[in-house]
Amino acid sequence: MKKNLSLNTWIFIVSYFIFISCSHKNYSSGYFEQQTAGHKIIAILPAEMIFTGIQPKNITSQQIDSIEESESKIFQASLQNSILHYANTRRYYMTVSIQDINTTLNLMEQHNVSLRDSWKMNAKDLCKILNVDAVVRLTIVKQRYMSDYASYGVNVAEKILGGVGRSRLPIPSNAGKTNDISVTCNLLSENITLWNDYYKGISDWNTPPNIVIGNITDRFGERFPYKKRR
Repeated sequence: MKKNLSLNTWIFIVSYFIFISCSHKNYSSGYFEQQTAGHKIIAILPAEMIFTGIQPKNITSQQIDSIEESESKIFQASLQNSILHYANTRRYYMTVSIQDINTTLNLMEQHNVSLRDSWKMNAKDLCKILNVDAVVRLTIVKQRYMSDYASYGVNVAEKILGGVGRSRLPIPSNAGKTNDISVTCNLLSENITLWNDYYKGISDWNTPPNIVIGNITDRFGERFPYKKRR
């Protein structure tokens, strides 16, 4: 029997992913300390969400837009929490303040800057609108290969057909992957990239979204600059 899934269900399903493997690289401007010496406040922008590959059936482009924008704000909030968590510890303190994300969104609305506008807008202009010294731009690209139900089916097959000893069937270790995920975090000021970090991984359906998103943003928060030892 065919069931129609609600938009909220799709938001939950599309968000189901976990890093199985990832690569990492980190870049920081050689003159970071000099370039940020006068910085007092930064803002975290709504995350740019890009869904590619095979999209779920019976879902409209408007619904996909809604999912992207919902996840955009969730990632924005999670990144703020992660940066603050790793910056304000017994060992470190943060040398700048982070603008509250509600203030960021309200200022964007007052200046008629939509969430999607902020994804591509000039960083220098955004800094002026938000009255901050730098902005943090997060970009998540999810390339979808199969439905989450299909991914679940592959994982079940692994358990049933895996067997023991000589009867074991060779099933690729990434057979159940649902998405390839590329995530980039950039710190921008005066249209110059002062710092960035990058991850790429594969994912499946099997972990709750809040844990997954927290794991991703924690990786950036742990390495985020503007930290000094106490």
